[in-house]
Amino acid sequence: MAAIIEVKDLYKTFQTKDATVEALKDISLQIEEGDVFGIIGMSGAGKSTLVRCLNYLEVPTKGTVLIGGKDLAALTSSELRELRSKIGMIFQNFNLLMQSTVIDNICFPLLIHGTPKAEARKRAEKLLETVGLSSKAKAYPAQLSGGQRQRVAIARALACDPRILLCDEATSALDPQTTQQILELLRKINRETGITIVIITHSMNVVREICHNVAIVENGEIVEQGLVEEIFTHPKSRAARRLIIEGKDPDQWEKEQEKTAAHGSTVPELHEHRRIRIVFTKNSSYEPVIANMILTFQEPVNILKADTKDVGGVARGEMILGLSTDKGISDRQIAYLEERGLAVEDITDIAAEAGVN
Repeated sequence: MAAIIEVKDLYKTFQTKDATVEALKDISLQIEEGDVFGIIGMSGAGKSTLVRCLNYLEVPTKGTVLIGGKDLAALTSSELRELRSKIGMIFQNFNLLMQSTVIDNICFPLLIHGTPKAEARKRAEKLLETVGLSSKAKAYPAQLSGGQRQRVAIARALACDPRILLCDEATSALDPQTTQQILELLRKINRETGITIVIITHSMNVVREICHNVAIVENGEIVEQGLVEEIFTHPKSRAARRLIIEGKDPDQWEKEQEKTAAHGSTVPELHEHRRIRIVFTKNSSYEPVIANMILTFQEPVNILKADTKDVGGVARGEMILGLSTDKGISDRQIAYLEERGLAVEDITDIAAEAGVN
């Protein structure tokens, strides 16, 4: 499948009063048509700047952005406006017109582009049906919940029938249940229309739920990218390993560490020096692997964390284990797990930072 978005050697520099800030450094990526692509990183990593470069709301300092093979830097102002009409965008704070009704909010971009009023209203009514808000056409944004406002924002972003939908922290202001509903809606829209969706987020849960591919951004650089399932199973970069191991949003780490310090660790010290993360594949899900390993080596194992994560609609089990302090024994334990088809990562340093001890 052809790439609809290509970014090559992209840099973005901001000049402040006191210094020059490199927000993006040597970014290169390709996003295929019809993909749901995640860009994830902690606050200040540069991910929102990157997404705004994709439609030239931010003009890169250096590098190339191609949309459908067209170099955005080579377009005239009118050509760029026309191309942007095919790139919808939704935001964390919804950006709705508060003095306009729901249906007028959706009609707005259509009327701006010269669509006859009757035709615009018909299109808006169809989109309201798509997002499940037909009964709210005459309501005002202040009368809606956060999830309903985001549905209106999605409908408005789809008004001009775009090929690409950019979502900049679109679920960050929503509760977990509403987030799940919005992600399911986006998944449905992608499946039914084939639209390419780019999701900017700091939540690994969002990426696991909906994205096929992901790029991880740290300090303005892409440190890892690839299939979500592959990175979940075998994270290579330090940033990816931290995001995956934590199992929650990065900004929750400090709270968790403070809580651990306040209440004290409940994990025995005997096996705290060697920590591993294991991921169960379909073939390794039926054998009581941990129990059999304990019987085989006659060595206790601490289960520090156990969870099941939804990765692209497939449940994947993961555990963090504390192994023997004897490296020879723990090496043999790891080999035992790998022989049984489990993906194993040594995360001793990462887990220590995360407060898993």
